Amino acid sequence: MQNKILFEERIAVNNQNHICTEIIKNYRIEQDIKIDDFAFAYVVYGINEKPVLFHIYFSNTDEVLPKNEFDIHLQNLNQKSFYELLYLVTYYGFFKEDEDNLSPIKDNNSTGAVASYLESTNGKLLYHYQLEQLYLSLSQSNIEEGIAFRKAINLKRHSAFEKARTMFLPSGESLLEVLTKYRHRDFTLYPKIKEALNLFNYLNT
Repeated sequence: MQNKILFEERIAVNNQNHICTEIIKNYRIEQDIKIDDFAFAYVVYGINEKPVLFHIYFSNTDEVLPKNEFDIHLQNLNQKSFYELLYLVTYYGFFKEDEDNLSPIKDNNSTGAVASYLESTNGKLLYHYQLEQLYLSLSQSNIEEGIAFRKAINLKRHSAFEKARTMFLPSGESLLEVLTKYRHRDFTLYPKIKEALNLFNYLNT
């Protein structure tokens, strides 16, 4: 990592003395998170002239977390690939001990029409916008309807899955088959573009 040092810590949200205090405060304000909503902020950051945030996760649990696990995952990635860094900062914290962690993103089994939507994530349906784009391409819907459909899928509403069963790609696959085959875990997330850019610039400049 060319002498780039990453720090990974759990910090009490009401801690006023940590080097990341201002970053955590600003992030809470941007995301409309009240100070009483969570007790802890789990952060991964580096330092140039000031702290640079790469990952933040709020929780109310004080369990002991592995040290430097983010750094370990990072060593297995192409650090010059923005999309691999985006995957790490977006999904870090959702990995479980019984999963293969980052390995799922390395296997691209998508084909045909689906592949063009999932190219940047190596054949995995990971992000909100990918699901919305797929839905819009198969319907005459507007973006508001696409967002509503994506939310319904993430909430596991039966009516949304039934609707997906009736929508077909040119390959003959239904949207439900695409969801079943390519979606990573049971949800999609907003990609953490800003944090990934911070990490990319930190590692490559």
